[in-house]
Amino acid sequence: MSKKLDPRIKRTNKYLRDALVELLKEKDVTSITIQEITEKADLTRGTFYLHYQDKQDFLVHSMNEVLEELIEEVKPKQDEQSTLNVDPQKGSVSFLKLFEFIQKNADYFKVMLSDRGLPQFRSYMTEIVKTKVYGELMSSIDEVEDGLDIPKDILISYIASAHIGVIGSWLESDMKFSAAFMADKLTSLTLLGPIRVAGLENKIKLPY
Repeated sequence: MSKKLDPRIKRTNKYLRDALVELLKEKDVTSITIQEITEKADLTRGTFYLHYQDKQDFLVHSMNEVLEELIEEVKPKQDEQSTLNVDPQKGSVSFLKLFEFIQKNADYFKVMLSDRGLPQFRSYMTEIVKTKVYGELMSSIDEVEDGLDIPKDILISYIASAHIGVIGSWLESDMKFSAAFMADKLTSLTLLGPIRVAGLENKIKLPY
């Protein structure tokens, strides 16, 4: 767990991050200046430089701060069910927390997962989904890896990347479905597969 920030510093960071999000709705991250960020946040450049060395330092710290909060949010508590289980209804806890956190920070995730955000954000978030949301699943796969029909790294990459794609589409649709709905459907898709969940086993033909 990261060191707890002073509330005043945390508040300043949030003002700057919110300003960045608003600017990212209008322009690419590379064209945004520190002056624009501080003006939008109604803070001085001096305040900015008390906390960050430059724009890149601010961008990386802001990204890490949000993703660390996400990790803390989705991490299973001691009294909760395991992250994934053969019963889809028992596997939705971490997914629900994931979608609820993203919904609460929707503006940030929407712009950061877009072409205007930091290029490394999507890969960082994918890695978090792999290791934090699916940590227990990967441990289970390790135990039976010799019997898998597909290499473990391909399987986990496929699942995690698919989830980031689903999250991105959900945000682009202005979250027309609830976090609970998304968590339940994503759990079913993960455990049962898209073709089976959609009821298409005998209705479609795979391309040759």
